Amino acid sequence: MPTLRELQRRFAAALFDTASEQMNAEIRANGIDRLWIYRSQLRAVFARTLALEFPVIERLLGAAYFRQLALEFQAAHPSRAGNLQHIGAPFSGFLRQRFCAGQYDYLPDVAALEWALQESLVAPDSPPLDPQALRSFAPSNYAHLNFALHPAVRLVSSSYPLLAIWNANQAGSTANRIIDLASGETRLLIHRGAQGVEFHILSAAEFALLDALAEDHCLGDALDIAAAVDTAFELGVTLRRLVALGAFTGATLRQSSGNALDKS
Repeated sequence: MPTLRELQRRFAAALFDTASEQMNAEIRANGIDRLWIYRSQLRAVFARTLALEFPVIERLLGAAYFRQLALEFQAAHPSRAGNLQHIGAPFSGFLRQRFCAGQYDYLPDVAALEWALQESLVAPDSPPLDPQALRSFAPSNYAHLNFALHPAVRLVSSSYPLLAIWNANQAGSTANRIIDLASGETRLLIHRGAQGVEFHILSAAEFALLDALAEDHCLGDALDIAAAVDTAFELGVTLRRLVALGAFTGATLRQSSGNALDKS
């Protein structure tokens, strides 16, 4: 006779292992004869939650195939918590392994865009950087500034036209044109504004600058990275745009003087 703890472990394992008939019979013999109900509900709720997080992927694949894929994903990445809000985090990587180097290798990037939207939606709020506060720094020190990105900011890049794919697959969309997957790259700043999540298209140099700042490079080093992409890159124009969009929450001068500004 198994202990309660052993029975609970076997029950949890049986929720995912449909082939273990001996285990199922043992659990039923101990008074639990509706294992299939728990298993069906577990799968249905997981698949439904994943579809809510990745509606474009579901539409592109079709509901039936998406559900099959969701079950395979659940087996590889089962939820470790009762809250299913974070189950989609590894989905793009899962799709990349599944569809890499094939005609559907754009799907992981679409999934990455959808997950970035989800993260931006639920990210905590924070006061944006006040552009006037930057005046507390001497211009000679600007190159040494580090900028903190807003918690709701996400950066997405792809060799595919993700925004066109995303727009064409929104609920109620009547678009029926064929999207040329080679029609252009995507570089996006995703941010939650007053009206919801917003997309802001970035140039290659702008994306390089913001990506470097997100990696905690100081402004001078980030400028060098952006200038290597486009020698005509204008830092002032881009920085003013990013500050106006509320992309930053603070700026810090990392020097021994301790002159710092955070979340102003």
